[in-house]
Formats: sequence, C-alpha cells, structure tokens
Amino acid sequence: MHCDGAIRNIEKEILRECTNKNIQVHENFVNYYLKLLSLDPSWGITGKDVLNRNDVQRFIKHVVNKLEDEYTPPMITLKMQYYFTCNFQQKNKMVKRNRAELLLRLKVLEQEIIDVKTVSEEDYINVLYKKMVYYIGLASGLGSPSIESVYKEVRAALGSILDRNEIKEFTTQPRYVKLDNLAEFTKLVTGIRLFNRDCGKGGEGMEDLPKLINEALDATGAELQATLVQIMDKVNLMTTALDFVYFTELNERNRYVIECRPPKGVTVSDVETVRDTLIVYRQYEVYIRKLLEEVDKIETTSGHIFSNLQHALIELHRVVKHRIAIPVNQVFPHFIKLSDIWCNLQDQTILLAKVNQIMTGLQRYIKFLNFNDVTAEMMLPAGESPMTDAQRLDKTRWLTIPTEKSKAKIVDITNYTSIDRLKLEYLGFCAWKLFVTDGALLPGNPSLGIIKSMHMNFVCSSVEAGVAFSHEPEKCVMEGINLARRKIELINLLGIKSRLILVQNIKELFKEPPELPLTEDVEIQTEIHPLEDAIDKNYCWNVWDLRRRAILFANLSHCKTLSCQPQTSHYKVNFKTQTWETKNQECQTRRDNYSNVPRPLNYFFGLRGRKDNKQFIIELTRPVEE
Repeated sequence: MHCDGAIRNIEKEILRECTNKNIQVHENFVNYYLKLLSLDPSWGITGKDVLNRNDVQRFIKHVVNKLEDEYTPPMITLKMQYYFTCNFQQKNKMVKRNRAELLLRLKVLEQEIIDVKTVSEEDYINVLYKKMVYYIGLASGLGSPSIESVYKEVRAALGSILDRNEIKEFTTQPRYVKLDNLAEFTKLVTGIRLFNRDCGKGGEGMEDLPKLINEALDATGAELQATLVQIMDKVNLMTTALDFVYFTELNERNRYVIECRPPKGVTVSDVETVRDTLIVYRQYEVYIRKLLEEVDKIETTSGHIFSNLQHALIELHRVVKHRIAIPVNQVFPHFIKLSDIWCNLQDQTILLAKVNQIMTGLQRYIKFLNFNDVTAEMMLPAGESPMTDAQRLDKTRWLTIPTEKSKAKIVDITNYTSIDRLKLEYLGFCAWKLFVTDGALLPGNPSLGIIKSMHMNFVCSSVEAGVAFSHEPEKCVMEGINLARRKIELINLLGIKSRLILVQNIKELFKEPPELPLTEDVEIQTEIHPLEDAIDKNYCWNVWDLRRRAILFANLSHCKTLSCQPQTSHYKVNFKTQTWETKNQECQTRRDNYSNVPRPLNYFFGLRGRKDNKQFIIELTRPVEE
C-alpha cells in the first residue's frame, strides 16, 4: 500500500513536469509506465518506508526524459501495450457498456412512460402508446421508429400483445413492475418482428445481420492477414540482419560470448535501432495474431448463433402452424428466445467493430515509427536474402545440444506428442542470446532440445547458445530478469511480469564468484651479466663486517707466522661436483605498436576582403572515426 501511495505522489510530480514542458501524455499511461519501472529496485522507490528524495528526483528526471522522446521504439512499444490492454481485455465489458449506454440515452423517455400514473382521455392514451412504440423500436435496434413504415410495424406488433384497455392497467402498476413489463414488451416485439420478417410479412428497417457479419468477417480477416504479411516481411528482414551481425565465439576462459561485428557503413547504434525496432514489430505481430484468433472466435460463435436462430424460427413455425389462436404461455417464450438470440448476434457485431477499432489504433502507432529498411539491408552479407523463421529453423534441425557438463535437463523434442501445447518461455525466443545481445529477439529452435530448468522450458537458436545456457541456467534466468528491468517493454511482451514481482525487492539477483587470474607454466632464461663487469670483490656494505675485519687486522699485528706440515695430510683429496649448465633462451617482453590520428587542419576565414575586423576559425580536421 505504501508503494502505491508513493507511486501516486511521484505520478503527480511527473504530470506537473510534463505540463511545464508541454508533453502530451495520458495520466493512466504514466501510471502504467511507473508500475513497470517500479519493478526495478535499483531506482530506490520500492521496499522502503521512507524514500530518498535524491532517488525520487533522479527517477522523475529519467521518466520525464523518456516521455519527452515519445517516438522512440521502446516508448512506441509501451504505448501499444497500454492501448491494447485497455481495449482488447475490456471488450466483453464494452458490449455490456454499449447496451447500458443505449438504455441510458433512453432513460428520459423511459421515465416519461413510467411516471404516468393514470390515463383517462383518449389523447393521453395515444401519447403514451406512441412513446412506448418509440422506446421499444429504439431499444431493440431494429430500425428507427421515426420512419413511418417502421413505426407502423412496431405499433402493430405492440398492439398484438397490449391493447388500449391493458395500457390503463399498465399505468396503475408499481414502478418496478412497469420496468419489468417494458423490458418484456421490448423482447416480445423484437421476436414478433423477426418472425414476421422470416415469414416475408415485415422487417422494415431491419438489417440482414447474418449477411453483414459474414461480409465484415471476411473483410476484417483479409485485412488482418495482409497486415500480418507486411509485419513478417519486416520481422524476417531484421531478424536475419541481426543473426548475421552477432557472432558467437569462445573467449580466453573457454566460455561462449557474443560479439557484435557490424559491416562497413553500419554503426553499433544502427544495430541497436534495428534490435529495438524488431521488438516493436514482434509485439505488433503478437497483437495481430490475437486479433485473428478473436475474429475466428467471433466467426465460430456467429455460426452457432445463426444455427440457433434458424432452429428457433423453425420451432416457432411449428408452434403457430395452422393455428388461429395460441395461448401466450406457449408462444411468448419462443418470441423472447428469438429476441435473446438476436441480441447475441448484435453483440458479435459490436465485438467485430471493436476488433477493427483496435487494428486501426495499432496501425496508428506503427506509423509513428521512423525506421528505414535500408539500414537492415546493409547488415545483410552480399548475396543473402531475408529468411523466414521456418527456413532459419530448418538449417539446424539435425543438430542437438550436447548433455555433457550440462546443469539442466535437455529433453529431445520427439518425447513430446504436441509441441504446440508446450509452453516455452520468452515466446520461444533464444533464452541465451536474449540477454547477451541486450534484447535481440532471435527465434529458438526446439529441434535442438528443450532445456528444462527451474520448472520452465527454454529453447535456444544454436548449439553454442544451448551449451552456454545449460552450463549456467540459473544465472541466465536471472540475467533475463535484469534485462527486463532495464528494457521494460519486454516485460509484457515475454510474459514475465509475475517473475519480476517475486524479486521486486531484491537488487542483486545473482552474484558471480570472483574470477581467478589466468596462469600458465613457462620457462625463461635471463642473460648473464647484461652489463659490463664492475664488481669489487672487497666491497662490503655492512659496517659490522668492516668492524670485524678491523679487529682481525688488529689481532694479526700482534701475531707471528709459523708453518708446519702434518705427516698424514701431506696429500690432497680430490672432490668432484656437477653444476647445472646454463641454458640459452630468449624472452620478448615488449611489443611495438603505433597509432594514426588525423592531422589537425584549420582554416582562417575573414583575413581579407571584410569591412569589419572579424576573423573566424573553421576546423577542418577529419573525425577520428573515419
């Protein structure tokens, strides 16, 4: 609760700053954005009873700067996610809200009908009857009662269930009974008009909903499919370009690492732009596929409703066939059932209209994306063309991830009866390259093996990536969470928000052990006496040795020399010793290198030909990067 209160206060300050800088942003989107950022504990706005004002100011400045640059790929992705979440997930509530709004607009007319307590004169009866006809016609949605033919048909249908004498009885009933009766009259009139239309005796102003829904489903499905084809062309181009730019290799510690090697004319910044734009289009692809599923669901539901409508009409024809008078308890339930089926059909048209509205809204966000395909095309090697996901997976389908030294369980894909039912983390993107490339969405290949770790299933795009992930699965999962903290647009795209909430207050998720310095056994041979000999054998640096020598000389001055030769030691004993021969080797401890910097070049402008005494210096030195 404290966290929500802190976020609300921060949100107010951010909105105030945005107003001062003329930044147009919706209040609810700011709240959505802040809640995603608050999942990163490094900002210091969660898990504390008292917030540090410096942390809050730093956080506000960061958010305002991001909101100010509203057309960057990450911000477009976030706005797209917010728009889709607010509209798609609330579509069923929208249907109920649509009917509630219709009844709300008819509330004044309904009150005029309900407030009538009694009618005695014929004119008052006609006025009340006309109001009821208008109310029922508008509430049923079967044409406008302002059209004379529609008015007459609704009046005739109402007259068949409510005559003038019954109107007087209707006005004397309690208020809640009137409301229930008015709703029942609306359903009965709707059912009667639908039955008359099926008999070819009415249907003025009524749309042929089954035909309109089928045409709208075909048009919407075709447009969504065309949009998906355009998206996949972009996705295949950018995915192939990134696949050729990122190289996997072994480092000096025998570990796999990723190195970015952009071709000539392409900078690292261009690669990052392509990587972030790919995230936008992958999110766009996910939403378009969801809309296609929704269209298929609407088509299936509408088919069932069409079938129920036909069966209801057939049953109603069977009940009224060859009968002049029918008890109301036998025929009225059929009319009400027919009305309910038609209302369900109207709900499907509302859902289909909402799908079209969402599709148009998503297209509007994509138009804000400033991306040129030329950048991605320059990243492709000569002679290479964009590959589809299926072609990319087919290149490595015969390879498998080795299980040696693996700390995770690797399961062959043939052990699963249906791979479509298996939930793959990160939507099936490579779990290792995702975080080592800082967010590149490269599809994983399940044929290489399913890596099972921490009760989750992961896939990788290459054998090297699979080996690197399986050797340190826990670390790779934590690195993926850290990546989502830095690039919050990946949280809802990859569906890992619940995972971030669990570790919301843990700043350091994984602590690596210190790396030992690299060692190697070598032999060296130094050169003997590299300088000229200048050795004084009588040199002594220790003063006590000098004193000892002085005492010895003093004692010798008082001694005399005698010589003698013992009889048993007149000979010399020979001893032999073996010394280690010197080994000649060389060692190189220096490396020559050079650098080339541009030659400074300046141009003095204005030395001659000017009336004033102003000179300018123009720097013509070429940049170091060229």
